[in-house]
Amino acid sequence: MATNTEKSTRRRGRPSKQEEVRRMLAEIGIDPSAIDPARILAALAASKSTPPTARVMACKALLGLRDRDAAEDSTAAASDVAARAIKLMADTRKAH
Repeated sequence: MATNTEKSTRRRGRPSKQEEVRRMLAEIGIDPSAIDPARILAALAASKSTPPTARVMACKALLGLRDRDAAEDSTAAASDVAARAIKLMADTRKAH
């Protein structure tokens, strides 16, 4: 009788929560990458049936997203200005 000396990495029994969610989303036909968390937070914040504490937390999260996006935009704008300034300085050095 041959024995298998390699141990299987798959656990027997009930699948993990992550595997269950993945299967459920596949059955429904939802692409997880198409889900927009900001829209979900906005829907929670606007829903009258959502508990008030959950609405407040959703609003705080939306404000955090907005502040983060504004910071990223200003950082990108600053790096664009710096890149243009460096290019201008390099061009003037080449001209002399």
